Amino acid sequence: MRTPRSRRALLSAVLPFTMTLAGCFEERLTSADDPESEFVSEDEYDCADIDRPEPDDSAHNHGLEPMPYPSPSDPLTDAEAFAREFEEAYRHNGFLEAYGSATRMFDFTVGDSELDPIESEHESESEMEAVLVSIVYDLSTKTQRGAPTNERGSRVSYYIDEHVALRSRYQHGIASEPDPFDPDPRDAGTAVVCFG
Repeated sequence: MRTPRSRRALLSAVLPFTMTLAGCFEERLTSADDPESEFVSEDEYDCADIDRPEPDDSAHNHGLEPMPYPSPSDPLTDAEAFAREFEEAYRHNGFLEAYGSATRMFDFTVGDSELDPIESEHESESEMEAVLVSIVYDLSTKTQRGAPTNERGSRVSYYIDEHVALRSRYQHGIASEPDPFDPDPRDAGTAVVCFG
């Protein structure tokens, strides 16, 4: 789990003082050690522990079919489109996992999206690239026996770099908070796909 931003700010203030007391350090901090880094280190997630819905094909012969997850060769080329497609597959497959062959209708409509490239302020990270993507969408579903459900203004945020996509979902109803990247997937996200 990443250090929350408020704790990272405190660490940033205390770290130089602590380093001075501990003696002279000639070694620079890496992105994994730097509490102010905007990038997510590969040490902070485990690709063997990907968390995303994977419905069983055989259980859905009377309902909707599972949706394949996108697998672009370069997710940063069009990160916004990748995040939209991935979120639709994620929610679609989660619906199938929950209701199986009783699924009847799934309608995913993106209302708004925003992309924020992450630029490094550290020389050691000059080759790194990453983006934050925020998506606000409506979702309508229906099962064999249930009434249709309508979910309006859901928001999800993704952190995407050349190695991983981390997903975090706004959990407080309609996405009315001004910060489109709340919660920040770098702090609150789970790894949903690893690339390469």
